[in-house]
Amino acid sequence: MSKDPRKHTGYFDVLEAFQKAKVCALCELEDRDMLRYLDNLLYENVNDVGVRADLARSRGYCHRHAHLLLEFADGLGTAILYRDQVLQMMDFLKGQQGLPTKLYRRTLPKAWSHDAACPACAIQAQGRRRNVRTLLEWLGDPEMRAVFDASPGLCVPHMLMVLQQVPSAAKRDHLLKVQQSKFEILARELAEFTRKQDYRFCDEPVGAEKNSWQRAVHMMVGMKDVF
Repeated sequence: MSKDPRKHTGYFDVLEAFQKAKVCALCELEDRDMLRYLDNLLYENVNDVGVRADLARSRGYCHRHAHLLLEFADGLGTAILYRDQVLQMMDFLKGQQGLPTKLYRRTLPKAWSHDAACPACAIQAQGRRRNVRTLLEWLGDPEMRAVFDASPGLCVPHMLMVLQQVPSAAKRDHLLKVQQSKFEILARELAEFTRKQDYRFCDEPVGAEKNSWQRAVHMMVGMKDVF
């Protein structure tokens, strides 16, 4: 692997992601980073004053990241974090008592609004910008281009982000060409999968098309819990 000193850690993260990708590499990077963030949070940061202050301002995690947190099955860490949220709700409900009905109806929709973005969303957005920037910066590099071309391609949400920020016509046209080829392959695999569901052909051996229906969903909307 090249020892070019300009190639920072982010470059090798993106390079490795495309080398190993089973679906969209940028989705897989975001999923990995969110799992690492939440794991680190539960392991050593649930009592961090700054972390809990951020969660107070955001009224906890968003729906998506709160349910991802539950997947760690860490009862103690989650209880510590979400007791704060329950106490906040208790204070909120007390504050709604005794208000004139007209004022209550007018102010309630925004009364529990977030004063800040979900902390996990903010970290994910920062990583997303970094990964897209790295891919575009190094797409002309032979190593990066080779792994990108050989990967399953980008999901539609990431593809649109990348295309919106692509700095040159040459890189844009290469991205479009590669993505078009990935969707053509996927379309053929979906057609083959569908054909083999017919009783006349169901005894034929199953090939790469066997999970094409799952990959099609991932390609169109991104991995679960990423968007």
